[in-house]
Amino acid sequence: MHNLTETLAEQLNITKTEIERRKKLLGFTERDVEQLVFFKPMIAKHLSGIIKNFYDFMTGFNEVSSIIGDAETMRRLSSAMNMYVLDLFDGQYDEDYVNKRLRIGLVHKRIGVPSELYLAGIYQLQLNLHNTMAMYEFDEEKINGETISVFAAKQSINKLLMFDMQFVLDTYFSSLMKEVQTAKEELNVYTTSLEKIIEERTHELEESSMRDMLSGLYNQRAFFEQLRRELSNAERYKESLVLCYLDLNNFKIINDDNGHQAGDKILALVGKIITNCLRGSDIGCRYGGDEFAIILPHTTLDDIDIFTTRLIEDFEAEDMHGVSFSMGIASVGPEEFVNYEVLLKAADTEMYKAKEKNKKSAGFYISTIYVRE
Repeated sequence: MHNLTETLAEQLNITKTEIERRKKLLGFTERDVEQLVFFKPMIAKHLSGIIKNFYDFMTGFNEVSSIIGDAETMRRLSSAMNMYVLDLFDGQYDEDYVNKRLRIGLVHKRIGVPSELYLAGIYQLQLNLHNTMAMYEFDEEKINGETISVFAAKQSINKLLMFDMQFVLDTYFSSLMKEVQTAKEELNVYTTSLEKIIEERTHELEESSMRDMLSGLYNQRAFFEQLRRELSNAERYKESLVLCYLDLNNFKIINDDNGHQAGDKILALVGKIITNCLRGSDIGCRYGGDEFAIILPHTTLDDIDIFTTRLIEDFEAEDMHGVSFSMGIASVGPEEFVNYEVLLKAADTEMYKAKEKNKKSAGFYISTIYVRE
């Protein structure tokens, strides 16, 4: 029996090394990543049409119509397909991405979708994406010095869909899972221990590169990685999550009147205050300048008053030279979730609402929202 605390990738012993090996076998490189990310806004613009064309085609098969069954199931499938397509162009193809693909395969297998129907669906999606990409032409635009090529971008999506199918079919065919397990068991002790040492050293270097030296909090790069991970965990375990986005009030006056050194002291003090208010599972980040983000897993809007009250009290207890904050708070889960970009935008919008209140009367202002699909 599998341990229910393990991800599907862990159960199948699919490690970082295995993921990178499969990318290499398909010739999937950083250039492919760059081209897919470049096309994301264009795909997002036509997303509803892509999904509609996909399901118009698929529901033409009686087997598919009988499996879907009703309008509510279709709505949920369409919503899931929206997220699936956007993930294709997100530029992050790591363990979290692979786990989502493995779960897709497991769900399709459990509801009785034959592998040939799944492959037909992937082929139709590929055609829809190709047709959308073909709507655009580029003459001068470049990525890292290389001209944009619609043909090359189509090849990139082909590689990624093949990459996806590998993991989906892993859950269809138990023999493949057995091969992965057997391959891992054949690794000798020396290789395993060496890989562990390398992973530990790599983790130490990654941790130091993800910290903001001034505030001691995570930096912007780490913030996006942590938010993606925590959102995925919240969705997986059906838990709530809160994102706080705060901007300092009157900070520019400190810099202008007393110089950047005085401003740096305020930023360092804010980092200390935020750190002291965090629980073990919370994540504090300096987003940039005088803006900070705080990720609160296992938290709802009903719980947030405890955190915000302590944060305000700690601000007031320090000599902040008149600096306060405006905070936007966005919450998701435990039933409904959005991607990290939508959640961040919602928190940012609420922060600006709080900022407008501060303009009328100085102080601490907070605006909250529950984000739905």
